[in-house]
Amino acid sequence: MDDFLFLELETDAQAIADFVARENARTEACFSGAARAADEEALRSILEAPDDIPGLARRGNFIYTFRQTAEHPRGRWLRVPDNAPITPDAPWETVFDLDAFCTETGRLWDWRGSQTNPFNASQVLIQLSEDGSDMMRSMEFDLEGCSFVRGGFDFGPDRSSAHWEGPDSLLLASAAPGDATRSGWPGALRRLERGREREDAAQLVRTDGENLELTGWVSRLGGQEVFTIHQEETAIGKARVTLLRADHAPVVLPNPPDTIPRFNHAFCAWVASEEGAHPSGSLVICRHDGSDERILFTPRAGDAVRTADLFFAGDWLVWTEMRGLAPHIMALDMRRADSSPQEIIPPVVAETIWVLPFDTQPDLSDGTLVLTAMGYLAAVQCWLFDLSKGVEGITFRPLLASPAHFDASGCQVASWSARSDDGVEIPYHVVLPKGHAGRGDLPVLLYGYGGFGISIDPGYRALIGKGWIERGGAYVEAHIRGGGEFVPGWHEQAKGAGRHLCYADFAAVAADIVARGISTPDRVACHGSSNGGLLCGVMLTRYPERFGAVWANVGVHDMLNFTRFPAGRAWIDEYGDPDDPEARHWLRAYSPIHNIPDRPLPAALIDTHHRDDRVDPSHSRRFAAALLAAGHKLFFMEHRGGHGGGGASFETAREMALGFAFLRHALKLDQ
Repeated sequence: MDDFLFLELETDAQAIADFVARENARTEACFSGAARAADEEALRSILEAPDDIPGLARRGNFIYTFRQTAEHPRGRWLRVPDNAPITPDAPWETVFDLDAFCTETGRLWDWRGSQTNPFNASQVLIQLSEDGSDMMRSMEFDLEGCSFVRGGFDFGPDRSSAHWEGPDSLLLASAAPGDATRSGWPGALRRLERGREREDAAQLVRTDGENLELTGWVSRLGGQEVFTIHQEETAIGKARVTLLRADHAPVVLPNPPDTIPRFNHAFCAWVASEEGAHPSGSLVICRHDGSDERILFTPRAGDAVRTADLFFAGDWLVWTEMRGLAPHIMALDMRRADSSPQEIIPPVVAETIWVLPFDTQPDLSDGTLVLTAMGYLAAVQCWLFDLSKGVEGITFRPLLASPAHFDASGCQVASWSARSDDGVEIPYHVVLPKGHAGRGDLPVLLYGYGGFGISIDPGYRALIGKGWIERGGAYVEAHIRGGGEFVPGWHEQAKGAGRHLCYADFAAVAADIVARGISTPDRVACHGSSNGGLLCGVMLTRYPERFGAVWANVGVHDMLNFTRFPAGRAWIDEYGDPDDPEARHWLRAYSPIHNIPDRPLPAALIDTHHRDDRVDPSHSRRFAAALLAAGHKLFFMEHRGGHGGGGASFETAREMALGFAFLRHALKLDQ
């Protein structure tokens, strides 16, 4: 595969430009036309819908949202007073206009949110991504005057990040040269004081360069005493947390090393994994010193609690128990040693429900929580509530109900399972037209990820709904091993030498769809991004007979060389180290670029983004070039943006419209 190393960044820029221009033009020529243009317009209208208000959160006395519109496709940060109705025609005030900032600076920036000062809610650091990449610029912004602070904090773009230490100082997690870990993420924590140069920021702590990253922040835990927190992530999903109180010895939280803890002023909690004394998947809570330990949840078959759904809200611990992929919101009153977990009954039945603090800064919160509910066919709804009167005294207050963006009236959702090669049942959700029974001709789009313990939860996929489901296609999401839908073992089984299991699981779901009489292999397409793009690359090279089309987005396709790029070193814990001969053997066995067969392959779209510094675009370029050199027909596209794509609404719409045009072509739906 060394024949295509010239398609890596920083090698032969002209050769890369020529390859990308040639293949992009060929793909555009095939899929340009009225149908794609109509799709693009329809998808953009969803992303820019004037009656949709996403991502509401409160800072101080205002509720904020970031919205994209036809006039502002990159977006504006908006707010209304806390007591104003959340409606499209509310008196929304523009806090920050990203489109105008891009014009002013002559550069493209994508919104990445803000960091609020826990001591002053009007002080924030606005965070912007350079052209969609992981290179972040952080700038001090005054929410009272809605303007950048003259002479204020301003650093980046790089992979560094910062949190407020006080009104005039930041805890800077530095990824500058000499500070970064081998993965390229922050490895040193420094104090950056107002008016001082970044180079003069005093080092507070440094992590081992083999660890993933180091971050730090300050919190008034309990509303009074100030804690400084240092969190060292040794690998994805594994962290060591140290709390530093004024005039006290540092306290290292007692969670096992393969977990990430959640904590408040007195307690910490974690979901047990492979290490430690507790059964895998148990929810454990104790005091900071390890005393008063309790197990709040022990999973049965099909149950799980996930760290991402676990948080402290004042004196309450709130989490979600997944029972057979159905969510149950639980809460524990930490003020009583004899309290038992109680279930919070939501105001609506939904496939996906989660709870989070409504305030962006917990130190400034009055305890208000927001419950969000949605499903494959049900748009997002949100309610506010609090636990001041206990679980029994909860009153849900409607916050917003997002509009429907596609016609779901003729659809139904089913939950099925497929038997993988080793006999394990693999659950999956399917959205399909009502009454479709055994016709065997339904076009199917199968989506998967299967890695890093990341779950796929039922959600309102508005663009998929408009571009695929509304047109009569079936949409499937597979909960394969490697994900986090069940106990940690569901993830652990598919790490390292067990990686083949997630691929067998996904292929089994594709076969099960056909066996149920829903479709035929030539009408089944698969799609995935990042680790899911790797999944689709393996489907193309190892299981081509099960698919009529493969759409692999920003995939990791060269498993023997992914650590050549700094970000790739963060994945060694998940995949294995290609420098280890044993690991290299199993990595090569499924590496898409090293396993291109000489038999016919289904139609493929290999796409990537030109500023992707998480999964370098050379993975997709080289995979596409190798496939073409082997005589296979495929389409390649390199879009603008970083790992998550372009930040503007029209860029997202354009990319998705191309994907739908490819699927219609590959599955012969336009004939």
